[in-house]
Amino acid sequence: MTVIELRRLYQDKQLIEAIIESSSEDEVWIVEFRHNRGGLVLLTDENGKECHYQDVDDASRSALDVGFKQVRIANK
Repeated sequence: MTVIELRRLYQDKQLIEAIIESSSEDEVWIVEFRHNRGGLVLLTDENGKECHYQDVDDASRSALDVGFKQVRIANK
C-alpha cells in the first residue's frame, strides 16, 4: 500500500505499529505496518513494488509520514 493509502488506515485507527526491518535483498530496509486485525501491511510504491531504503533514517521518515510518532526497528 502507498503512503496515502496507509495514512487513511492510520487515521481510521486500523494500523497499530510501524516496523522497519532489513530486507533479504541487497542490504536494504523495508517498512511494514501491523494491522489491528493481525498481519502486516507492506509500504509499496504506486506500482505495488515494495519500497526499499538504503538507511534506517529514510525508512523512518516514510513511516512517520504515515502518521506514527515512533517506529520499531525489528531485530532479525
